[in-house]
Amino acid sequence: MSRTDDISNLFSRFGATSDSYYEFESQFDYKSTPPSLEKTAVPVEQVPLAAAIAPVVALVAPVPQSVPLVVVSPVAQATAQPAVPSVVLAIEPPNLPIQAPLMTPAGAGKPLRNLLAEVVLARQTGAQSLHNEALPRPPKCKAHIVALVSAKGGVGKTTLSAGLASSLRLSGGKTLAIDLDPQNALQYHLGVESGVPGMCNTNQAATAWASLLQHGFEGVQLLPYGVPSNDERSALEREMSQDRHWLARQLDHLALGENDLVILDTPTGRTAYLQQALDVADQVLVITTADAASFITMDQMDRLLGAVGARPAFSVCNYVVNQFDAGREFSRDMLEVLKRRLGRQLLGVIARDNTLGEALAYGQNPLATPSASAACQDMLLLSEQLKTRFQTPSAVESSAS
Repeated sequence: MSRTDDISNLFSRFGATSDSYYEFESQFDYKSTPPSLEKTAVPVEQVPLAAAIAPVVALVAPVPQSVPLVVVSPVAQATAQPAVPSVVLAIEPPNLPIQAPLMTPAGAGKPLRNLLAEVVLARQTGAQSLHNEALPRPPKCKAHIVALVSAKGGVGKTTLSAGLASSLRLSGGKTLAIDLDPQNALQYHLGVESGVPGMCNTNQAATAWASLLQHGFEGVQLLPYGVPSNDERSALEREMSQDRHWLARQLDHLALGENDLVILDTPTGRTAYLQQALDVADQVLVITTADAASFITMDQMDRLLGAVGARPAFSVCNYVVNQFDAGREFSRDMLEVLKRRLGRQLLGVIARDNTLGEALAYGQNPLATPSASAACQDMLLLSEQLKTRFQTPSAVESSAS
């Protein structure tokens, strides 16, 4: 069949004739294909798109950022004017793994003995934690326990501890003062003979505490700290650090009643003695003074008392301003600052009074004649406030901090 017949048949299918069909010769002057492309030039319409761009994708895959890629047929590259439209593809960079920066090992450069010491300390700490968890907490002491604490020295904490011990008593109960301060000074304020043995001078069972109690002013029973050797003090503090509820166990052996009171005098700052006291106290009194040095330490004390697990849920914390000098304008201003800072946490203010120091020098009880001393009157007022709290538990709960 001739070419003319093919054209006629094609036109007749569409209801037309080939009379108007004319062929025109191309007027374009195509350049000759370069010799390097004569054997590879293939019309782009005959090449699958995936096959056409595969080599290009393989070459540009490592490109670190998105770049437009133009893919054209070899014939279009060889001609002066492109015969086919170009294909534009956006090639995304591959997800190459990101190498983490090299980190210096924690033990790099440390001597071997230091690394071994760290391992031993970690093992002992873990073992001690397991030991503490294994020890059951003794039942809450039935007696009311007041712990006097301070962030700095020189605030008259021990003097106030003695004053509360000799003035605070519930009907039908007794008051026990325990000196947890290695300075062992509470005995002097309560009229007890110096040099008597105390809690640190015995390695016997806790029941031996009852035999160490001394009688002080107003029928107060005192457990002194004692005068220990270095080994005895180290052994006592080690025992406290190894048993978080050590003091609670000792008090449990004393079989105290609901109407009994315990006053705890603690050393300044964060110590094992303070942690033991906070573990059992249902009333914590922070003793401070109306000066800048004491005010600065308040944030430190707040963090200490507010730490997780530092105090039981039933514990109440209040502040007492001691040694207040009403004759000084700066002291009055500082007291106003403390009132704004503490709010309801401020429980009492004790005046500065030389009568307390004189009574200590003569071995007398300053509260024997409270009317002669402004400070003693303030102590009695503080004692009455605490007594009211202990007799009405709801009052304690409403003022919890």
